[in-house]
Amino acid sequence: MTLQRAALWAIVIAAALYSLVAGRGLLLPAVLGLVLWYMVDALADVIERPRLGHLKLPRPIALIAAICTMGGLVWIVGRTVSRNVTAVAAAAPNYEIRLQHLLDQGARMVGVENAPTLSQLFDRISLAETLGSVATAAASVVSVTGIVLIYALFLFVEQVSFRRKLSIMFGEGAQQARLRSVLGQIDRDIRIYIRIKTTLATVTSALAYVVLAWIGVDFAAFWAVMVFFFYYIPTVGSILAIVAPALITLVQFDHLGPFLIVLLVIGTIQIVMANVIEPAMMGRSLNLSPLVVIFSLVVWGTIWGVVGMFLCVPIMVVLLIVLAHFKTTHPVAVLLSANGNVPEPLA
Repeated sequence: MTLQRAALWAIVIAAALYSLVAGRGLLLPAVLGLVLWYMVDALADVIERPRLGHLKLPRPIALIAAICTMGGLVWIVGRTVSRNVTAVAAAAPNYEIRLQHLLDQGARMVGVENAPTLSQLFDRISLAETLGSVATAAASVVSVTGIVLIYALFLFVEQVSFRRKLSIMFGEGAQQARLRSVLGQIDRDIRIYIRIKTTLATVTSALAYVVLAWIGVDFAAFWAVMVFFFYYIPTVGSILAIVAPALITLVQFDHLGPFLIVLLVIGTIQIVMANVIEPAMMGRSLNLSPLVVIFSLVVWGTIWGVVGMFLCVPIMVVLLIVLAHFKTTHPVAVLLSANGNVPEPLA
């Protein structure tokens, strides 16, 4: 690669990053609409697939069923979160008092007379304010729900004629074959990722709820929902799914028994799911380097916040597949992959 080309690529990447950051307010609803459309479409495919003899469920009915199912799930999750987030924020001052008490006890155990306060430890950031900001962020997500639904609706309308437009644009030659190959591989890998992640997130969340409800942790349903969403965030999500319920248990009870149970049981569940079961089910289908996953988590989390953390793996999967299909960018795809085995670029 010549110095001139390297400089050109640097300018293109810098311009793309600036556009992603500056256009966040415009791009995020469109991206969320695309995600919603894709998940509903994938669910409709699952509903449509079973056959009864030669009979097959019509696509419009499968799509309506998928929309109703997705809407029902979103309503249940939204209702659970909205009912609990205010209560959690209201109980936060009590948790802060209890946590300060535990901090004082720990300081006395190690011989420190004047224990630091929580404000000193967390640079004057209170738990109540943090939870309040989380609630505000959730409200902002709800505020863009309408525009997200509009984007998803128009994507369903566009889907009807999209393939015909591709045929007109690229004809029946090698370009259309390459495009169909890229889109097919992206669709296949993303569906595998969503299916496995959602299944394991549901199982992990259900097991976490059983453990938390059995111990009697406050707002067990709320924390189980959080565990479900944390599972979609690589690496950091598993840590949060262990630390958050364990910390709440620690400040709720007067003895360490419940805290140790939650820490060990939920920690074991998370480790087994994320490091044993998920790799066995996922295999090398995504073929992303773990270092690339961590780096993309930081980058997309910085650019798009929590939404970027959720979408970092699908975005990198799409990027890897696209880069692998062109000779110029094929070496970059090799670097992004886990083992270097990526499809050879088409001539």
